[in-house]
Amino acid sequence: MLRAVLFDLDDTLFDHRHSSRRALAELQSRVPELESIELDELERTHLRILNELHVGVLSGALTLEAARERRFAELFSHYGIRKVPGMESEVRGSYRKVYRESRRAKPGVIPLLGALRARALKIGIVSNNVLEEQIGKLHACGLTELIDSLTISEEAGVAKPDVRIFQIALERMACAHYEVVMIGDSWTNDILPARQLGMRTIWYNSFGVASPDPSVSCITSFEDTSAVLELILA
Repeated sequence: MLRAVLFDLDDTLFDHRHSSRRALAELQSRVPELESIELDELERTHLRILNELHVGVLSGALTLEAARERRFAELFSHYGIRKVPGMESEVRGSYRKVYRESRRAKPGVIPLLGALRARALKIGIVSNNVLEEQIGKLHACGLTELIDSLTISEEAGVAKPDVRIFQIALERMACAHYEVVMIGDSWTNDILPARQLGMRTIWYNSFGVASPDPSVSCITSFEDTSAVLELILA
């Protein structure tokens, strides 16, 4: 019997990519050397650097602020941008401001979570990041009151894809693995470890790429509430 649904947060419930692209566009307007670079290309480079530094944040080797400083320093270095005193700090501040102002839930998420709660299902989140950062996203997106359980790597002491963070999330929801469906956008961090524990999984494949395993249920959007709900309840 299904009792709970466990979600990833970034780029699953929370539209991180939307906020990041808005902030990168602002970056281009402030740094002339970036204006000629295609936004998709800038996004790929920024994401690569972000992901590399995020490993240090998750391990405790870097603070979030230190990682942000290094991210923009490496981004400028990658594109051969000459450093001007105070420029990195100004750019980092403007990026952060636009990112925060652009925070939103993925389209269709709020109606879906409401429909799940109407069926007395628990809703949990398991996410790799700093607790304060993730709580801020939930508040900004209007998701706080829709979430029953929050398991964040910083406070849990372990990060995805380690199965232990999923075990902690299950314990907090007081559910067995066979009573929970896991939904996330990362095949490596969300789908594989959840399946390892025996959970049913739904891959949120927003880019519509080929699935590594077609036997795993897949969705590309949350906007058709009835269809997604039917898949979850199946």
